Amino acid sequence: MKEWIDEQTKRTVRQLTDFPRGAGLGYFRYPKQVPGGWIFAREYGEGNPILIEPESGEVQVRKLPGMYPLKMRESDGQMWYVQRNAREIWTVRLPDGTPELAATLPLGLPGYPTDITCDGRTVIFHDVVQDLRQYPIPTTKDVRAFWHYFSRPRNGRIWAYDLLTGKLTRLVESFDLAFSHEDTSPTDPGLIKFCQDMFDGLGQRVWTVRVDGSGLTPIRPQEVYEVVTHEFWWPGGQYIGYTYQDRRGDPTFYQLPWCEYAPTPTRLGIARLDGTECYLSDPLNSYHSHIYVSPDGKWVSGEGTDGHCFVYVAPFSWETTRIEMVPLASIHATYVPFRGQHVECNFSADSRWLLFNAWIEGKWQICEVRVEM
Repeated sequence: MKEWIDEQTKRTVRQLTDFPRGAGLGYFRYPKQVPGGWIFAREYGEGNPILIEPESGEVQVRKLPGMYPLKMRESDGQMWYVQRNAREIWTVRLPDGTPELAATLPLGLPGYPTDITCDGRTVIFHDVVQDLRQYPIPTTKDVRAFWHYFSRPRNGRIWAYDLLTGKLTRLVESFDLAFSHEDTSPTDPGLIKFCQDMFDGLGQRVWTVRVDGSGLTPIRPQEVYEVVTHEFWWPGGQYIGYTYQDRRGDPTFYQLPWCEYAPTPTRLGIARLDGTECYLSDPLNSYHSHIYVSPDGKWVSGEGTDGHCFVYVAPFSWETTRIEMVPLASIHATYVPFRGQHVECNFSADSRWLLFNAWIEGKWQICEVRVEM
């Protein structure tokens, strides 16, 4: 384990991994807490699970090559996964369980599996038709390329497949839009949240639906030019957090569509499962591409933005709308417009450490910094 003093924040940063191909925490909203205080990550190039004990810095690698995780149940470490291009669903209890075949999916199911409910019964399928070669994801400040991407022809569906009954249910369908961010509830095996794949300020972005196709609910109903994005489950699964920007009346909306360059502040919002907003913070000190919350709900993290390249933390309380984001460690990866810096902050189980991806000597590695003001 290496450590050094950050040149800008003057805080001690610890490098936990040193893999030839690098290692990463995975997308910020994916569950990572494993019983025993371990954090779940993955080795790039192999897909093998990496388990990290933040306090001691111990790193363990489980040999599950090509593993693509569907969901991990943080309460007991049960994880379901598939191997890429495979139709077998496997399950293993982390940190030290033995992998077992959970199900073999029949041929002909639509799309590909992207999630599974917290009881391991219902597999969620992502089914989208689009051409990203003709309409590539924009990664520069080229406004024409940005709107070209969002003008792409596309259609999509989300399906739920019951492993016990073999029933396939179409949850949502659109012939004008696609869907993304399928994410089952951490506590309710009948509930999933998802996004319409669209520019966040031009329609209703975040939704929930039951796995039987009922109860379609808009989360934080939006007016046009209100931006709701980067949604995540709050601890316990009874709330959904997100970032919010009010761009109504913003004359730069179409010329500066990127949230990180907009002249309007970012706020943390939280909604109940009926969709109503129950918390909205004061403006934050900069745009934060992803905001996340500690397991105890007492801290929030921020991944900074172009010109504010740090990982941040702030204490959180339902009693105040003031959130003071404090920079803890510098981010050295190149900032990519619309894509951020792949930092993927996450807290240790005891909320004492903030872990994040760091670009070190040409490879992604996992670092941490102590959570303290």
